[in-house]
Amino acid sequence: MRQKRSKSYRKQMATYTMAFGFRPPYQVLVDGDIIYDATKYKMNLDKSLESVVQGKIKPMITQCCIKSLYDRGEDAKEAIALAKTFERRRCNHLDTPLSQADCLNSVVNVKGKNKHRYVIATQDPRVRSQFRAIPATPMIYINRSVIIMEPMSPATEAAKRRLEAEKLSAGLNNPRSRG
Repeated sequence: MRQKRSKSYRKQMATYTMAFGFRPPYQVLVDGDIIYDATKYKMNLDKSLESVVQGKIKPMITQCCIKSLYDRGEDAKEAIALAKTFERRRCNHLDTPLSQADCLNSVVNVKGKNKHRYVIATQDPRVRSQFRAIPATPMIYINRSVIIMEPMSPATEAAKRRLEAEKLSAGLNNPRSRG
């Protein structure tokens, strides 16, 4: 990974850690498309994700995403084998599997927040645009065999500024802090 990109990712993850409570091992929720592309490009997905978030990770996948890999047929055998090594995140869509986008959205989006502090790894631009509206949701994708972390979304930046302002005003209003 390039040094400039590495430094930017380190700063980004430090912000997520300090402002929103992310901590290693980071829970990386992956979808079938990124697993398929990683096997297509012969990438070590675990190692690549660890280098991007710059810490230990716990890769997770939902049942609906695994089902979508099975639907791809024989050419996804390698991707299915890799997906089986990841921890399963229960999504409760066993009777009627949803699309990957809907499943990921139902798991991550809890009342407009990323309550469980997931890092989202997906190739679908539609899914990434959905998650940009949810504050504190880091997103990762593959672009021509390089793993990229998206810059912080405007919703995340606004939530960070709001949290900092709350902390500042709480410190000013506290009579004990005046000494």
